[in-house]
Amino acid sequence: MKPMKLLRVYLGEKDVCKGKPMAEHIVKMCYDHGIKGATVCKGILGYGEKRHIHRTDFFSLSGDLPVIVEVVDEDDKIQKLMESIRKLPFDGLMVVMDVQAEHKRLKEE
Repeated sequence: MKPMKLLRVYLGEKDVCKGKPMAEHIVKMCYDHGIKGATVCKGILGYGEKRHIHRTDFFSLSGDLPVIVEVVDEDDKIQKLMESIRKLPFDGLMVVMDVQAEHKRLKEE
């Protein structure tokens, strides 16, 4: 196990940058920063600082469901990535946590 950082970026699916979904833009930034990997998760229910509930159901017209971008890498790479994300035009939240990470690889026979 290796000590690393987990960055979670919380945003909405309607957030865009240069005509593309913000989550997609952030994943591309991760790739450009040499981050080992990134995952985007789409929520089914949530709310943020503005306290507006975002949900998906038959009666709801909200098309702005919560999205989380998760990134795990070394502290220096996460810090540089966060500097770039801070410049992006969206309301959201960034959370950083200490984690212990280990790559799981298929053993070749």
